[in-house]
Amino acid sequence: MCKRDTIVLLAAIIIALMLPWFAYAQEPKNTCVECHLQLDDELLAPAEAFENDVHNRLGVMCVGCHGGDSAAEDADDAMSKQMGFIGAPSPLEIPKLCSKCHADPVYIKTFNPQLPTDQYSKYLTSMHGVKNLKGDQKVAQCASCHRAHDIRAANDPKSSVYAINIPATCAHCHADSVYMAGRGIPTNQMEQYASSVHGVALLEKHDVGAPACNSCHGNHGAMPPGITSIERVCGLCHANNMTFFEESTHFEYFQGMNARACETCHSNHAIAKPSIEMLAGEHSVCLQCHDPKDGTGGIEAAMQMRMAIDSLSGLIDDVNARLDDADQKGLYVTNALFTLKDATQNLFEAKTAVHILNADSVSGITLDGDKLAQQASVVADGLLADYVVRRIGLAVSVVVLLFLALLIWIKVRRIETRQKLR
Repeated sequence: MCKRDTIVLLAAIIIALMLPWFAYAQEPKNTCVECHLQLDDELLAPAEAFENDVHNRLGVMCVGCHGGDSAAEDADDAMSKQMGFIGAPSPLEIPKLCSKCHADPVYIKTFNPQLPTDQYSKYLTSMHGVKNLKGDQKVAQCASCHRAHDIRAANDPKSSVYAINIPATCAHCHADSVYMAGRGIPTNQMEQYASSVHGVALLEKHDVGAPACNSCHGNHGAMPPGITSIERVCGLCHANNMTFFEESTHFEYFQGMNARACETCHSNHAIAKPSIEMLAGEHSVCLQCHDPKDGTGGIEAAMQMRMAIDSLSGLIDDVNARLDDADQKGLYVTNALFTLKDATQNLFEAKTAVHILNADSVSGITLDGDKLAQQASVVADGLLADYVVRRIGLAVSVVVLLFLALLIWIKVRRIETRQKLR
């Protein structure tokens, strides 16, 4: 090996050995975390939590919120006011502090072009934001919901604002009777929600599409729906129900009485699974306003709607049972099942149409369903009747074959007997 080759080889070895040092030297230092991880007091937890923070993973270090110099080795230099160190911001300062980045579309676009930048402006319109501006340090601000040092993406199951975790996040304040004392707000919303049809779907069945607190109240611009907007809020999911209700005479009456449309019958947080019993019977919600003797015909209309729906529902169940029986017997029921499916769709539409609160409209829908169910019923009866005929025919055929077999056996025996006598 010549001298030149030896020099090149040594240079390559030196460079290879120094590459890790160069990489380390280029990495942004964060002496804040390094120092806090050596502590054994309440200042250790933030440093540990920050490891999984979405800001940390994107390279936004401690100084992004707290100011100072995270590259300084000396603690005094790192927390120098000349370097903009502000320490722990107060609850009143946090929303505006977060907005320095999150309200800047140009800056946010470098991380996530789809992340909205109007959170702060919406927050200022919310009950939380209004009270925050008035100096109320107990109302929710950014860190109350998103946490301070363990902020995760909303689609992270461990995030405090992940769909399934939102009710518990809101309940942290709203279910604390001591913390909420003097505000005139009930603290049993979480308890009611957990037992509601929405709460069961989200918290027990883990259906992340089910409504949580923010679905109705909003996220950053959170506030209770008003009298004139509540049906719009519910209508975001229950569009047909809202359309039918707005076509009913009750729509104008409710607005005139300043009554909350959907909430009056279905409640707000303790929303029970809708049932036909809500129309007429012991659990009728119509009885909250209507007296059977008031002459308005409201209760009579409710009873007619329930009778029409019950009749169609019972017919569908009966036909479905007979078609299932026919299917178990190996008969072709596909076409009849499709017809019955259309009748079931009519039943669903009729249950939705009760929000128009017109017995004739509901009866018209159930009548169409009755016709379809009757068609399927005729098919089911025909299939089962044919099956009986086939079974009888099979039984007769078996008897005839057995009889013929017996005659043949007798004939054979006679022939054998004759042969023996010869």
